[in-house]
Amino acid sequence: MRKYKDFVCVGFALMLSTTNCMANGNVKIHVSQLGYTPNSDKKAMVVPDGRVDSFCLCDAASGKVCFRGKLSPKKYWDLSGEDLQWADFSSYDKSGEYYISVGGNKSYNFSISSKTYDDLTLWAHKTFYLWRCGVDCTEEFSNFHGQSYAHKAGHPDVNVIVHPSAESAGRKAGMSVQSPGGWYDAGDYGKYTINSAIALESMLMGAEVYSKFYKNFDMEIPESTNNTPDVLDEAMYNLKWMLTMIDTVDGCVAHKVTTKRFVPMVLPAETNVQRYMIGKSTATNYGFAAIMAKASRLYKNNPDYPDFSEKAMRYAKQAYEWAEKNPGIIFHNPDSIGTGSYTARFPEQFRFWANVELYLATKEDKYVDLTAIDTFDYDVPTWQLPASLALMSLITGVDNGTVKGALKKKTELHFSKLATLLYDRMEKSAGCFPLHKFEWGSNGSMSNAGSILLLQYRHTGDKKYLKAAQDITTYLIGRNATGYCFVTGYGKKSPMFIHDRRSTGDGIAVPVPGLLAGGPTLDAITDCDTYVYKYDHPKSEYPTREYSARAYNDEICSYSTNEVAINWSAPFAMLLAGINEAMMNVK
Repeated sequence: MRKYKDFVCVGFALMLSTTNCMANGNVKIHVSQLGYTPNSDKKAMVVPDGRVDSFCLCDAASGKVCFRGKLSPKKYWDLSGEDLQWADFSSYDKSGEYYISVGGNKSYNFSISSKTYDDLTLWAHKTFYLWRCGVDCTEEFSNFHGQSYAHKAGHPDVNVIVHPSAESAGRKAGMSVQSPGGWYDAGDYGKYTINSAIALESMLMGAEVYSKFYKNFDMEIPESTNNTPDVLDEAMYNLKWMLTMIDTVDGCVAHKVTTKRFVPMVLPAETNVQRYMIGKSTATNYGFAAIMAKASRLYKNNPDYPDFSEKAMRYAKQAYEWAEKNPGIIFHNPDSIGTGSYTARFPEQFRFWANVELYLATKEDKYVDLTAIDTFDYDVPTWQLPASLALMSLITGVDNGTVKGALKKKTELHFSKLATLLYDRMEKSAGCFPLHKFEWGSNGSMSNAGSILLLQYRHTGDKKYLKAAQDITTYLIGRNATGYCFVTGYGKKSPMFIHDRRSTGDGIAVPVPGLLAGGPTLDAITDCDTYVYKYDHPKSEYPTREYSARAYNDEICSYSTNEVAINWSAPFAMLLAGINEAMMNVK
């Protein structure tokens, strides 16, 4: 993890003291374990003991007090089962290494620095290189602070058998097809079209919206020497794979490439079980059409990928027409298949997304339905509910002048309501929480919430949305009820036993770096065979009351809270890119 030079605190005479905060009681203090940037909201979450109402910001090297403040009034958070107070030191911007002390109880050390998120941002993006399928991940591009995460290629996918569920006009059941490349989806070795499209939407949207940041952002990947921003190079590795999933005869896009059952927790090259092209659905085709239309627009006239834009648009339209002719087809795993299902039950949301991206790419009015935008209850997007991703694309179109007239007015109205919803939830929640619940993949949802708030900041210039996004960023790296920094390889307390076959199979103590763990949820409380997500608390009427904000289990078996996935990491990378670009402009 990054180390920062120790600084001695100086100045601010009215706040400065030469005495340490004295110990008193037992208090939990949750901070951003990497630190905070200057000119940002800087808060610590405090679980008090009732005897102290103030806090100190102390120099980590000397222990001297640099800032004193009052804790906010206590407020009970029903999702964590705790009284909470907040230590707000946002006005203090002196660079250095610090800790928070409450009654003598100390937090982890953290920095205040303009470079706080630099290394984290790099590896939040670079970890996608280590997700690449079918290629050696070499030491040159896989070295994390002296530790190599290089591994040999697995799954060339040049002999993939078409499963009967994926049969289409040009692909008959039992035939062998090629589907090389792409990213592994999560902690398993499957490749899923629908989730790839979701992850790519965040990555490509970030590349478009935060182009100033990405222009000179070196991800240290094999393609870094070309003229394309590295984030677009990395996205291209997965886009090329997605093109192999379409049957160019009838436009039908296959749902996934996996084995019939999940393989053991070994490295990619250590398993050679037969893989299959499986399934088809209406939503899969609409999702494919959406992301290919977006990619066609963003890679247009790109000299490094000269033929891609035209091909992507052609196949986007083919997939869209197949979905239009085949409405209501919902994919479910056949009896013989036990890998991830990704059963998308709301194809109308995927159709809206496809229409938005095709309109932004072609400017053809036939893709605009002014009534459709009013039919959804917008909230934080998930892989099942992508309508808000479409709304995010539309607001970027408003900002760059593409979306005008009635569509512009409707977009601004709905996006403002969405951003206000998230902001108000944070304001009303004792835990500063923007979601309606801790759902499966809550950290991915938190990242999406932060990205929405940043887009509203970009659209309106209102800094309250930037500060809210900063709060969400610090939540993900330690300022939360579990006390974990949820990113592997970072922080003083981070996941060590994530549900990830590469991390388990490589024999290295620290998992593959830069991965965002799924996060707290009560959606699958028996994934480790025993009931571990419950906490006793004096305020509870029931001795086994559940508190979802703390329902996180750092064990390999906990696929519900401790797995990793591309659709969680991609919005996290976008959020960090947005925070970095905002910091370029905020004084």
